[in-house]
Amino acid sequence: SVVKAGLRRLKTSYSRISLADVATRLGLPSATSAEFVVAKAVRDGVIDATIDHEKGYVQSHDLVDVYATVEPSEAFHRRIAYCLTTHNDALRAMRYTPDAYKKQLEASRGLG
Repeated sequence: SVVKAGLRRLKTSYSRISLADVATRLGLPSATSAEFVVAKAVRDGVIDATIDHEKGYVQSHDLVDVYATVEPSEAFHRRIAYCLTTHNDALRAMRYTPDAYKKQLEASRGLG
């Protein structure tokens, strides 16, 4: 809904925001209702955040930058290795010994 989309935008804009500000920005009547809406969104998996009930704010969890790890380069390496192996196998399959066709031709004619 519109409130969930607003929560997603707030989460991307702020790593930490008070429930009162959430209520103001989403047009909710109070911080308590904002707390309820945020709790439901967290439970439903709409946003990845934690609510601090005592201090009255929502803390977003940082997304892990997958490109800062070695995982993408390893996946790229596996794909390139597969392509090179397929290429080399195709070249190996197309090889034939010199004059092999002459021996086949002679064998089929009954000369060899």
